[in-house]
Amino acid sequence: MNILFLVGIAIFLGAFGGKIFQRFKIPQVVGYIIIGVLLGESALGILKQSTIEAFTPIINVALGLIGFRIGVELNREVFRKYGRSIYTILFSEGLFTFFVVTLLVTLITKKFYLGLLLGALASATAPAATTDVLWEYKTRGPLTTILQAIVALDDGLSLIIYGFASVFAKSLLSSEASFTLLHSVGVPLFELGKSCSIGVGMGYILCKLFRYIKDKEYSFSFVIAAIILTIGASILLEADFLLSVLVLGIVVTNLSPQECRKITGGIERFSPPIYILFFVLVGARLQPRLFLNTSIALLAVAYLIGRSFGKMMGAWGGAFFSKARKTVRKYLGLCLFSQAGVAIGLAMVIYHNFSLLGPEGKEVGILIINVITATTFVVQLIGPPCVKFAVTKADEVWRNITEEDIVESYRVGELMRRDFSLIREDATLDKIIKTIKERESYHFPVVNNQNELVGLISLGSLRSTFLEEQLNQIILAKDVAIPVGRVLYQEQPLKEAFEIFDRRQIDYLPVVQTKGSKKVVGIVEYHSLIESINRKLFERQQGLDEELKKAEG
Repeated sequence: MNILFLVGIAIFLGAFGGKIFQRFKIPQVVGYIIIGVLLGESALGILKQSTIEAFTPIINVALGLIGFRIGVELNREVFRKYGRSIYTILFSEGLFTFFVVTLLVTLITKKFYLGLLLGALASATAPAATTDVLWEYKTRGPLTTILQAIVALDDGLSLIIYGFASVFAKSLLSSEASFTLLHSVGVPLFELGKSCSIGVGMGYILCKLFRYIKDKEYSFSFVIAAIILTIGASILLEADFLLSVLVLGIVVTNLSPQECRKITGGIERFSPPIYILFFVLVGARLQPRLFLNTSIALLAVAYLIGRSFGKMMGAWGGAFFSKARKTVRKYLGLCLFSQAGVAIGLAMVIYHNFSLLGPEGKEVGILIINVITATTFVVQLIGPPCVKFAVTKADEVWRNITEEDIVESYRVGELMRRDFSLIREDATLDKIIKTIKERESYHFPVVNNQNELVGLISLGSLRSTFLEEQLNQIILAKDVAIPVGRVLYQEQPLKEAFEIFDRRQIDYLPVVQTKGSKKVVGIVEYHSLIESINRKLFERQQGLDEELKKAEG
């Protein structure tokens, strides 16, 4: 089937499914994944596994955008404020989950090496589905901040844990001396260093470019190019591209915070279709029929119980010992269920490496792939609702107010200037100049005797007139007024006013009473409007922060 046709179907049905689930107050990402399951081989068979491989570049770009957006949230203020909590919780939940799953799987299977491997994979947390919920519900607060840092750093910790676990697992299956502790631990550390170096290097180059590129559109283009280049370079050098792009975001937000804020909104508007396609493809890969196999189902259930318990208790313990906020202690564990990319990737690595150890090693690899695939299906569905429940209970939803939110909540009449001066069309040049001197403004509406708008006068339009001599009593306002091309009306959404300002490259518009009316009731100046929006944003955000502090205290 035509690849573009499949892309269209996936995005269209994914968006439709997301909205349906949102109507029932379920995170949209669950709808995307369910649509993917229905389109995949386990149901309709439209998106086959072989076809999904063709979407790999799109999947990589989607993960790259997610990684970058997580990275830009991790500025130095976050680590300065929550650094102790972040690292304590990170090691606590990662290591405790590893020990719990290792113990539980070993007790059930009597195979310590299998417990070690599944324990290492259990420590990883997928950031994509978790952060999608945070963005959908515009969350903000201590829980959101620490959660974003944890899911960003969790994969790096899981790689280190896997390095230690794999060497012991291999030693139990093989007596070959080539499997040394130095080699198995050193390789993951080297991979981490390589991934971070790519992100730091690309981030430094991008920040240097920001000094010479002031145009917002070009900056956005360079950021997207940098993300894709980072992904490509990481794949070429066999590094973890998600970690590389995450580091890229961290570097940019700390070295060029102002430029980073400018382009983040553009990425938010650009990325939704890619995210939808990504999660639909995630769903298409899942295989619910694996639970029909009794042995896999039993091990998968044990893995799920151990991993869930480990994440929740580990997060609670880390938050308790680091003296994190009460909401973090109570709800962070519920936000760490999602599992995907790194866990599946490591499962494939285990299959490849352990297959070289003989039939038993190959059997272990196949079993781990099936268990991770089966459990991923479950946690990808229950993870997002749990995140929503946690951030709702922590009272952090709808607290991440943006300029766009402020703009959409106002009408033109609410922020227009009412203290303005009108100039009659029969006013002489002397009267016009007197009015201009009396008012600190650059633009004045010109009206007729019925107070209906007939044009505009600005200081720029008067320059040529000032050069003429002895015309002060001859030239009238209507002679120098500029015809009005566009006006605003009081009940018009403020968002439409911004669209007119941006499209027409103007900085001033008169406001009339109603749509179709000519009676002037106010004016809107672009720069003053921006100042008002920023002031409203600060006041709104400050008010929400004070409410959050009172609720916690």
